[in-house]
Amino acid sequence: MPFNGRLIHVLTRVLLFTVMALAAARVTLFTTYRVAGESMRETLQDGDRILVSEIDWFIHPVMRGDTVIVEVDDEVLVKRVVACPGDRIGMDNGSVLLNDVLIDEAIPDYLDWDDTFPQYQLGEDEYFILGDHRRVSVDSRDFGPVATSQFIGKVLMCVAGADVGPLPSLPALAEDG
Repeated sequence: MPFNGRLIHVLTRVLLFTVMALAAARVTLFTTYRVAGESMRETLQDGDRILVSEIDWFIHPVMRGDTVIVEVDDEVLVKRVVACPGDRIGMDNGSVLLNDVLIDEAIPDYLDWDDTFPQYQLGEDEYFILGDHRRVSVDSRDFGPVATSQFIGKVLMCVAGADVGPLPSLPALAEDG
């Protein structure tokens, strides 16, 4: 009998420690956000709940194609990273020019917008972010590049909404090599 009591005591302590560790990880490593607006449609819908890693930048650098949460002018936005420090970025009739190459992002025509601006070189701590729904998105085309200090976290997955699961990536934006 003492063995069973001791086993239950050990298992209870392990379970309690596990619950506390998961709660601490949830509070310090991950946050959920509710998507407000349609600037990332079709990837994310208005009202979706997303899981965001707030420490991913310490493990992996921000990369083209990442869906991120940023703070710009006291507003929290969800956008996609299209260009990273040192990249050349421009648009020609809605098509992204990245390092002098036209990128096929597979954005549906009804979400795209015919913006045009000349290519320019991003500085050492500048990222160019765009919403997937270019017609309505307020993004780097409006407020310019963002800095690392403006990143809140990386969107890992949609946890509640129309398409629960990992976010689709845009292969055309993937880093070279």
